[in-house]
This record gives sequence, structure tokens and C-alpha cells, in this order.
Amino acid sequence: MVNYVNAVKTDKVSFQIFEIDGPLQDIMWCGNTNEVILVQTDAGTIYRSRDRGDSWKKLHSYMHQTGMNVLDDGQTDIGHVKRMLQSPVDDSLVVFTGTNGINWVTEDCGANLRALNSGKKVHEFHFHPNQRQWALAAGWTSCADFNDDEPCEIYKELYVTKDLGQTWQFMKSYVFDFAWGVTKKS
Repeated sequence: MVNYVNAVKTDKVSFQIFEIDGPLQDIMWCGNTNEVILVQTDAGTIYRSRDRGDSWKKLHSYMHQTGMNVLDDGQTDIGHVKRMLQSPVDDSLVVFTGTNGINWVTEDCGANLRALNSGKKVHEFHFHPNQRQWALAAGWTSCADFNDDEPCEIYKELYVTKDLGQTWQFMKSYVFDFAWGVTKKS
């Protein structure tokens, strides 16, 4: 990322260079002040600016450290961020879904992160439209989910959380599609 600042009444241009690890996949303005920006690269790395892009911090080591703390027995890799999702209720609340079952949540635009491990790779995530802490998530089963004497069946399972992913409740198997069914108040 290159930032250019024009000096007043001069022909000089000052700039600062910050290199990232690949092409941008997503960019998100976070919070209600338009100061914090989160970007995600194709490599799944998250960068955070708290000064409208003048300076950047790579969150990879912080995310890796918190992700390592929630690994299950036998799990060795935390993966990388697949997608950033911002809450419709709170602009400072962001979930980063991961590729290997580890996900992260921040309630302050990435200043602090909490790693989550639901035991399943989350393929779809939907915040509730007006309950801040609620979300639906779906993941596909894998052959490792079945005993040796059971045939492997791959299907989508639906889960709900009411505490930002600290606990998940199983809802249904063989789910095709899902959404929150919220009715409007008159």
C-alpha cells in the first residue's frame, strides 16, 4: 500500500511504502469513526490501520498465537482467514472465518481478538440482524466425523450461538440453505 500526501504550496510529494503479502481480497472500514480499516489479502492475512491507512499492522502473529491456544488434540494447523464479516448491529464487531476450523472475533475492530474453535470448519456465517451476540453458522461433515464401521456421509450442519461463538448449539443436519427469519415490527 502506498499513501501519498501532497505538501501545501510545493511541488514535493511525500509518501510512505508498506508492503503486503499479496493482492487485496477485501477491505472494511470498521467502527463509527472511519479511522480503522481492515484489509484481507488473497493469502488470508489481515492488516489493520487505525489512522485511515497512514500506517498498518499485520495481525498474523497475534491471530496465530490466539489460534494455537484453542487447537484440539491432533490439530496442528490453524489455517488462515477465509472471510471477514461485519455485524449489522455493531460496526466494531467483526468475525474472521478460518480455513481449518479456527475462527476469530473482535469487538473493537481488531485491537483485541479472541480465537474460537467450534470443532467444525465454518463455511457460512450469518449475524443476527438485530441481536448483537447471536449468529447462525454452517459447516460440512467430514469422514473423520464417523466411526470406522459407519459409512462416510457429507452434509451441511447448522449451528446457533447466542454468545458470539463461545458456545454453539446444534440445530439441524442436511441443511441446504438458511437465514434468520426476522419479522418487522409495525
